[in-house]
Formats: sequence, C-alpha cells, structure tokens
Amino acid sequence: MNKSQTLNSATTLYILITLTMFSLQTSVFAQGNEKLDYIVLYVGDTLHGKVQYIDEGIPREFYKKIRLTTSDGKGKKYKRKNVASFRVTNITYESFWLSQTSQRFSLVNPKYNIDHNNGEQYFLKVVSKGNLNHYELEWIEQGETALWSMALLKKEEDPFFIRADQGVIRLKRKVLLDYFSNCSRIIEAINQKQMKDV
Repeated sequence: MNKSQTLNSATTLYILITLTMFSLQTSVFAQGNEKLDYIVLYVGDTLHGKVQYIDEGIPREFYKKIRLTTSDGKGKKYKRKNVASFRVTNITYESFWLSQTSQRFSLVNPKYNIDHNNGEQYFLKVVSKGNLNHYELEWIEQGETALWSMALLKKEEDPFFIRADQGVIRLKRKVLLDYFSNCSRIIEAINQKQMKDV
C-alpha cells in the first residue's frame, strides 16, 4: 500500500467516523425533542419546552397562567382560556369547560356536563382514551400541599363525565350501574365486585 492509498483510506475513515458521530447526535437530539413537554393552543399551535402549571411554593397552588420555557431558555406565560391541552413529564392534560346541574360545583354530584358557555375551565389528566375515556380531575385544598384527584369517565359520544369513585375507598357502584346499563359484561363485573377501582 503506497502513501497515497494510505492517505485516502485515512481520509475515508475520518469522513465515516465524522458522519457516524453527526448522525448519532442528530438521533439523540430528535429523541430528546420527543420527550419535551408541550402546550397546544386553541388556535392550533403546538409549542414545545418545559411546562409548569403548579406553583410549588407555600401554599402550593395552580398557576393562573401556564408557563413554557423553550430549549433556548425563553419563558412565556399563556392564559388558561387559550390552552387546549398540555403535556408535562409525559402526562397529558386536556381542557374541558364543566358545569353541574346544581348551582355550585360539588364533589359529590356524579355528573359533570361539558358546557363551554356556562362551565368553568378545568384541565383533566388523561389516564386512558378510547371508546371509554378515563380522566382525573385534580385540585389542591386551600392551605394544603397534597394534590387530590377524582376519577371521571366519559363514553366517547357523551357530552358529560361521570364521577367513578367515592374517594380513596370504593367505586360509586350505583352511578356506574346506571351509566353502563347497556353493557351487561361491565354490570356483571360490578355486581360481582370484580371491579374494585377504575
């Protein structure tokens, strides 16, 4: 092998190593972007970056505006009414305007109507989606730091949610029996106490 061939082989090897390193860096960067939090605005924009919606100070509370910090460190706040959904630490929250038939929002009422005109906006944590959607409504009691939640279910075609649990202890059996009255397999599982949680 002469000096020219050795130089060509070394140059080729250098180019291959450089291209390999570049493609690995691009791949890692692309994977990192997939894991970023995001905000989806009602106007259709999806903005990526670090999302914050809870003020971890004392007292712990939800921010009035959802905060986004982009990868270049620029921060911006978005009014909740302009946000359709957001994702933080791989958990997605969707905006719904909820109202109840009674005048005040009560945690014991099993039915929550989706009502953009007269409802109050809540961001529901998405647990699972399909023909039957499972969400959680989260809240922080005044003066406390714990994040409380209750399970809400919604059939795909329904314009309302039902509360599926009665706190930490058990399901709301009667509410679920009424809600799933046309699904004999679920009714049987509830009656035989095979379903203990959502």
